[in-house]
Amino acid sequence: MKTIKNVILFFIVTLTMYSCSSPKLGKDRLDLEKFDLNFDVDAFYADEIKKGKENMKELEKLEEKREKEGFSEKARKELVKKAWKLLKFKSIEKDTIFNAQFYEDERSPIGYQYDMWGWNSADSLANYHKMHFHKINMATSLEGDFMALVAQSQGEGTEDFEALLRYLEQKHGKVMVKEKNFFRNFPIYYWELDDRLLAMISKQQKQANLILKLSKEATENNPTTDTISFNTTHLFILNNQYKHDSIISNFRSGDWIDFNAVLKK
Repeated sequence: MKTIKNVILFFIVTLTMYSCSSPKLGKDRLDLEKFDLNFDVDAFYADEIKKGKENMKELEKLEEKREKEGFSEKARKELVKKAWKLLKFKSIEKDTIFNAQFYEDERSPIGYQYDMWGWNSADSLANYHKMHFHKINMATSLEGDFMALVAQSQGEGTEDFEALLRYLEQKHGKVMVKEKNFFRNFPIYYWELDDRLLAMISKQQKQANLILKLSKEATENNPTTDTISFNTTHLFILNNQYKHDSIISNFRSGDWIDFNAVLKK
């Protein structure tokens, strides 16, 4: 009887350790330098996907309440406050990857991609050495095996990108480069390691920024816009098992396509 109890206790402890060791988006910062290619992608995103669905249902209920007549100003403010709290989740879209480019083509599912559609650039969801990333997209096979990830970071300059590039050269040796061309106005830096492909890009982007100035030129009713420049870094990790696989070549949009050039044979 004592032996049976010990066996049961062993399994309970093992299951507890396993569940604790499975990182969760937003709760556990990923160390991408030590990233395990046996990563459980579905478990990583599951809580936020569930939270997003539940919160959206609650937001729909709040919208119905808001539309009712006879709502006091105090009640309306409380409703808005609650709505903002419900919006604090990371919007994750899980999509099926198909082996055809167009909807009218005959096609079959070949994998899944998990893309973040909502994020906060102040978050630190993952890091590689000293560089932090606020957005993480991943892809799996139909069986749920990890294929690839793209992590994003934004900043005013290129210092962090250049520092990570130097660090990776010290660790993995001379970097290979796909120079920019007519279709791609940025180079791709990459290393072909034993079990994975590691690649990086840095793009300068511009964005119209709304500015409210208390002046004659601009007021709250007549705001002006300004253009701000920032650098976006994307870090790409690919399981070598899928390097020349047709699944990866079927990504048609998003951060993934920036790395197509290093996937060609």
